[in-house]
Amino acid sequence: MHTGNDLATNTEQPTDTPAADVGPRPDVCMSWENLLFAHWPVDAQAMRRLVPPELEVDLFDGVAWVGLVPFTMRRCAFRGIPRLPGLADFHECNVRTYVRHAGKAGVWFFSLDAATLLPVLGGRWLWNLNYVWSRFNVQHRDAETDYRLTRMNVPGLGDGQAARLHIAWRAGDAMPPSRPGTLEHFLTERYWLFTKKRTWAGIRVMAGRMHHSMWPLRRAEVLHLDDSLIRAAGLAVSGPPIAFASDRIDVTGDGLIESVTSA
Repeated sequence: MHTGNDLATNTEQPTDTPAADVGPRPDVCMSWENLLFAHWPVDAQAMRRLVPPELEVDLFDGVAWVGLVPFTMRRCAFRGIPRLPGLADFHECNVRTYVRHAGKAGVWFFSLDAATLLPVLGGRWLWNLNYVWSRFNVQHRDAETDYRLTRMNVPGLGDGQAARLHIAWRAGDAMPPSRPGTLEHFLTERYWLFTKKRTWAGIRVMAGRMHHSMWPLRRAEVLHLDDSLIRAAGLAVSGPPIAFASDRIDVTGDGLIESVTSA
């Protein structure tokens, strides 16, 4: 049983390995390209108040973390759904933290801004994730990216909070593979997402499994940051973020299942 006081300090490798248990017919295939991980430490109790009580807040050295992750989605294809304009390629940016449930280490999303309408509708309806329809302007040249978004606040397609982001970064040298027990491993090697969804048995914690290789990380320098997405999630951060970049990773994903402890 989980309570609202659950705080899990974990510096060990997540229980799942990157390429394990890939099903023969994934529900979604996609590539995440030109991605930045920007993270800030957050007081654990402040994070606890914002995360559903069923989930444990995952801590590194006693500290919770919030991540701002802008990237571009490419070649996104859902099983049984034709390739439609605006569904395969679009910009996306999420605000997230790290949690555990039923023995699984994963991600809780505060928001997921997307540039086209179909992913917003699908993410909200199928996955019950807080997708927000936003306007993007992204410029990428050589190793530098200038990434801007503004929420459009269309009724029913967002959380009603005006917010925007302007972040610019420079990707640097390749990093060695992250090792279990390091902060970069804790912040990036996550293979489950969690959401809450109404089922025939009531509202349940649901989990979706993502399959991909370990992140090929690069060092990154944040050149400019003007953000209100994190504040819109109810958190305050200060100082420069810890940042890593990645050129591309290919991903497959499974549909949601109820998150229960294995027998």
